[in-house]
Amino acid sequence: MTDTSNSNKELTSKVDELVSLIESQKDFSEDETKVLAQLELLIEARLFQQDAEENPEEYLLERFQERLYNFEREYPSLSSFIRRISNSLSNIGV
Repeated sequence: MTDTSNSNKELTSKVDELVSLIESQKDFSEDETKVLAQLELLIEARLFQQDAEENPEEYLLERFQERLYNFEREYPSLSSFIRRISNSLSNIGV
């Protein structure tokens, strides 16, 4: 077997073990919560990086849509105003 295959099996085994530990524990200490939050950020960053490398166009579109959604949620009045302007410009052929 290759080193990559062994590494993947070892990682999968450790992840399974971690999932079991997390599922069996009801409450987490403050330190455990911080460590799990760091792990979550690391995993999310790696998955985003992998998505970006495999399909950059889709990744950029998803990121844009996510940011647009967040903008609309944070600034609903401004979003509505921009949407009305955009529709008006579209209606006059611009």
